[in-house]
Amino acid sequence: MISTPVTIKNRNGLKLYGILEQPETTVKDTAILLLSPGIKMRVGPHRMYNKLSKVLVDKGFTVLRYDFYGLGDSEGALDQKILVDVYNSIQNGRYIDDTIDAMDWLGATYNIDKFVLGGLCGGAITGMLAGSADERVKGLIALGLINVFEGGEDNFSKFVTEGQLEDLKKGYISKLTDIDSWKRIITLKSDFRTIFKILFKPIRVISNSIRENLTASSKNKIEFVHDESSNTNPRFAPTFFSMLQQSKKMLLVYSGGDRLLWEFKEKFENIYKSHLSDYSHIYELHTIPDANHILSLSEWEESMHKLVEEWLQKNF
Repeated sequence: MISTPVTIKNRNGLKLYGILEQPETTVKDTAILLLSPGIKMRVGPHRMYNKLSKVLVDKGFTVLRYDFYGLGDSEGALDQKILVDVYNSIQNGRYIDDTIDAMDWLGATYNIDKFVLGGLCGGAITGMLAGSADERVKGLIALGLINVFEGGEDNFSKFVTEGQLEDLKKGYISKLTDIDSWKRIITLKSDFRTIFKILFKPIRVISNSIRENLTASSKNKIEFVHDESSNTNPRFAPTFFSMLQQSKKMLLVYSGGDRLLWEFKEKFENIYKSHLSDYSHIYELHTIPDANHILSLSEWEESMHKLVEEWLQKNF
């Protein structure tokens, strides 16, 4: 593998620093960009991107790992003072331009005009937002693709998913004989908003079923649903379907122990499942059982590598 430090100037004149990794022999005509996850730099959590890049290069792909502006070694600054605001700005497209500028640089420097974008969490949503608007992007590797805005701990009860409530219910039941738990209830220290949501779950299940049936009734026309009281990113559904309608292949890999899997299923997939069935040949979704968000165990990471390799072999 040939590793080369690179400097890319974005459209605002800021220098973005990264590493270009290439095979020593045969090189495919498609390059893969691994996009920064959240506020982490180009190595990813526990060097996830470094290890994934080696797998990709071994399969003949050129791989670019670089820091967006304000992250890692790159120039620029984060202008938000609260971390949640930074995350939400990424969900809203903060780094689309840096992604397009990196593809422009690879095109001008190495004459590459086909790309697969990939990343974890914030890197995945950046890849989807940029990819839907750029014809050079042919595919997306989305690890823990996020479809909601971060609400912080204060809003946990407001935006908790049904999957999370089911897990919490098991925990509450196991604590019914715990004296300390009853003390928390008596002293009003328990999270009653979450408890009430658990109690009224059957009503919500009926309501959600009615909404899904109404959505399914308009099979040919996609009417995007946006609830102002929800933390769902309103750009997510239109962008996801834009990728599908352009036949841009997508690999979605979720961790079984990650709330983002529940967010995706309950706040997107269940709502649009009648429309998504038409595109089952364009995107595929896999879950790594019990894994956490950053795939911190080697067996979880190896499972992800295998899924990525098989997907690339089939599509590229």
